[in-house]
Amino acid sequence: MDILSDDGTQLAERISNWEDIFSRPRYQKDVDHDAVQLVRILGHYTMEEVGSCGLSNCHQPHKKGFLVLCKPQNGLANHFETNIGNQCGKNIFGVTFDEQTKNYNIERNTILYRDSLVDAICKVDDFRQRVHVLLKDEGGEAAYARVRNAIKIRGIDRSLVSKLERRAKNGDVEVFLRIAATKRDIDLEESRMGRKLSAEELEDLTQHESLGRISGVRAVTNYEKIKSELKVELPQLLDELDELKPEELLYNDLKSWSKRIGDLDSRFREVEKCIDDCKRFSVASNIEFINANKEWI
Repeated sequence: MDILSDDGTQLAERISNWEDIFSRPRYQKDVDHDAVQLVRILGHYTMEEVGSCGLSNCHQPHKKGFLVLCKPQNGLANHFETNIGNQCGKNIFGVTFDEQTKNYNIERNTILYRDSLVDAICKVDDFRQRVHVLLKDEGGEAAYARVRNAIKIRGIDRSLVSKLERRAKNGDVEVFLRIAATKRDIDLEESRMGRKLSAEELEDLTQHESLGRISGVRAVTNYEKIKSELKVELPQLLDELDELKPEELLYNDLKSWSKRIGDLDSRFREVEKCIDDCKRFSVASNIEFINANKEWI
């Protein structure tokens, strides 16, 4: 569990068990909830073992709850900490507790979002280098061009491209020769069953002989991602990221940026897969196989 500082602007140490809570310098148990005011939630915990609520009228064993900062109603003593269970907090502090829970989540996430954004900004040059490597060193630009040319300029007609797109969507890479049942086979089966065969039964008599597999068929549907990601979207994102000042952003902007940068690594990995698909698809022997067996694709 991440612990917020008293002002909610920093994450302090983490706690992982009940002893971490009970041994905190400001912790108090047997707290009279009528004599205190809830200042803020410092942390939300989930423990493996049950522990007691810190309120004097409760002591309910629980695993999920909150470390909270309180102050006396009379204001004569310093702030102190105690712990309360999920339900106890809602039942006793009501709307105030719900508001504090929301505030805790916002404050904690604001810190985490800002930290991740700062980390991403520090890596902008590394990301730009990764874009360059994928385009040039890893052959992304050339792989894109070969597939584009094969599909739009030469080698594969539009009707065949549509079939390949369906195969890419379904992950269907193996091509089979369809051998229909002979009249003799049909007559023998109908004689055995004593009736005419249905269309489904006739299809069951059809044999399928594997002719081979289409390499990198996903390239047909995803090759344009190489250009859109590496030449447009990622460079634009990195330029925007480079200009950001995280310390000036508010929660909603930080949240939005956190989503945008949160999938950067997965986007790079997906582009790497696209490049690999394009390389395998555009091999001459693969294109020849597709054209030679287009009747069965």
